[in-house]
Amino acid sequence: MEQEAHVLVGRMPRSDTVGPRLTIWESNRLVVIVGGVGKVAGALATQFACDVFKPRCVLTIGLAGALDTKTKPGQVVVAASAVQHDLDGRPLTEGRGIIPTLGIGTIPSNPAVSDTLLRAARYKSEDAHAGLVLTGDQIVTSKAVRDALARDFPNGACLDMETAAVAQVAYQNDVPWSGLRVVSDSADETFDLKGVIGFGVDTAANLFESIIQTVVDEL
Repeated sequence: MEQEAHVLVGRMPRSDTVGPRLTIWESNRLVVIVGGVGKVAGALATQFACDVFKPRCVLTIGLAGALDTKTKPGQVVVAASAVQHDLDGRPLTEGRGIIPTLGIGTIPSNPAVSDTLLRAARYKSEDAHAGLVLTGDQIVTSKAVRDALARDFPNGACLDMETAAVAQVAYQNDVPWSGLRVVSDSADETFDLKGVIGFGVDTAANLFESIIQTVVDEL
């Protein structure tokens, strides 16, 4: 969402490139595309970026839900890998999350890109860590649903709606990728949309900007 990117693009000019209902900013080092919410939106923006801008790497940023009540807002998660928790191609596949056309489920990020992001993230947040991002086309606001996902994917670090889709497109285009997510809520009945959006505007957006600007020359 634009609220998550507004600090990052604050000094960047709008791009002259016209995309399919995408909002784009472009500098000589960085292209920022606000693609929208959900897997289709993430995939569309990523394929457009690969086709038009030929990036050295792709990063997906945004808010995330926690997988337990102990995780507090502000926790930074760098995507070491991602999986679509709501994809179920059985009996074409052996289990949930596996992409039938590829035969894989968990898509690893590029280690060099993720390590660079993690080093920068730890300067801003001491408890930043890398992990598996669980992606699905739903905002989880139920403890029962959240806990079921945590049981099904015990290595999961957080929940979001785009990372695994971005990962699949980058993987199929042979473009290195990683992701940067900031936990905004507990993915349970305490979810408050106004509070989450406010957190994205006031806190997460500044984290995204400071971390990305720190690493943009290295990537």
